Amino acid sequence: MSFSCPHFAVDRDACLRLKTDCVPGRPGCVLEGSGFAVPVAQRLREREEENQLRLRPGKNDSMVSPPPAE
Repeated sequence: MSFSCPHFAVDRDACLRLKTDCVPGRPGCVLEGSGFAVPVAQRLREREEENQLRLRPGKNDSMVSPPPAE
């Protein structure tokens, strides 16, 4: 990402201030009111969809690499 925030935890891609996923410009963010190419509401929706897919059992099975062939 190309922004600077003292509350951004790089290792977790999280906001330390809001204790949730980092989505620059979201309500409560120090960057709220700044201009972004993609609207905040759209980025929040996309992040929620990513989180739901990540938590859904069985959906990530295809992402697991098969065991090595002998």
